[in-house]
Amino acid sequence: MASLHPPKSLYCRNRLNIFFARTATRAFTTSAPRRKHGAVPTFTPTSSPELDSLLSTVRTNIFLPSHLLKPQKSLLYRQKNHSLLTNPEEPATVKLGNEVHQLHPLDRVKDEPSTRKSLRKMMELCEGGDWVNVIPFLQGMRDAGRVIRGDQTSMMIRRMSKKGGEGVVLEVLRRTGATGVRLGDIRVARQVMWCAVRKCINSGFEQESVKEAERFVENAWAMCSEERHVDKETKAEFGDPKTRPEIVGVVLWARALRSVLFEEARDEDGKVRRAAEMLFAVWQNPSKAAAGHWRDANMELDMWAPVWHGMNMARKVIGETTPLGRDLGNIITLDLEPLLGRSREVVSTYATDPDKRRGMITYEQLSKVAPLNRS
Repeated sequence: MASLHPPKSLYCRNRLNIFFARTATRAFTTSAPRRKHGAVPTFTPTSSPELDSLLSTVRTNIFLPSHLLKPQKSLLYRQKNHSLLTNPEEPATVKLGNEVHQLHPLDRVKDEPSTRKSLRKMMELCEGGDWVNVIPFLQGMRDAGRVIRGDQTSMMIRRMSKKGGEGVVLEVLRRTGATGVRLGDIRVARQVMWCAVRKCINSGFEQESVKEAERFVENAWAMCSEERHVDKETKAEFGDPKTRPEIVGVVLWARALRSVLFEEARDEDGKVRRAAEMLFAVWQNPSKAAAGHWRDANMELDMWAPVWHGMNMARKVIGETTPLGRDLGNIITLDLEPLLGRSREVVSTYATDPDKRRGMITYEQLSKVAPLNRS
């Protein structure tokens, strides 16, 4: 087997070509044990030249090096080898999958973009069909060993839901092995469920959007049972999302919303009752630790307003005077309304800028929807 660390004599131009022919090309096309990844993830052209430029830089300067062997990386990063890569008449190339890449000198400090800044800029520039590029972005960063934290992922999902990218969110979750996005992280699970709430609010609770939102929630809920999303490690750190009231509560909200708005509060398949029973079984009072800062108060309004609204609607479906209906009523009165009241007061007092009142807006929009507007 050819050595992956050739002697210095190989770094003349002719020997360099021989080196690539014997190691780089062969290793990336036929020798799987000697390569970490396959083809470099590919982006789809976008609606923004600035976004295209950003993604091209990320692909060339972050993704590509992560697919190379150590000797090839030394050509990119070691300044003494850069002269071997700058001859336009004899470009140094490597084949990965079905694509041939030309190698260029790189400086880790100057040329490699920041993961956090790249993600934020991508979120700012993406529109419409551009969101499909989130999947190769996450996959390439994961291949390169770039860590995208749970708080960054939840921010990404929130931005996507605000700008119509919730359909891609589900695909990101389905490809969790490649993207690294898992519902076992409660920060991610909360934002995923919030996508459905945002979709309904943005549409004015139009019937088709409500049905799509329910399907979205049911798909995410099903994935919460998959070990690739929720395992012992995530349960130890975050708990099981299927036992978290703020997650189960959105399942109840989506089912009850469809029933109340478009099915005359019928529950022929029993889904609303089952979700209400699940929520009551896992309920824990969240109002013991009231938010003191407007950011935390906004988050609590975003998190618990849909649960509060879902319980109110579920009582219309299963009956306010039934034992379960009374139990839900007690939770609303004793736990949720005090929490939401305090959070609203904090936001009203300290967040005068409309852009800083997102949780309040969620609460107010839900308050206008049946059955609350009919009481």
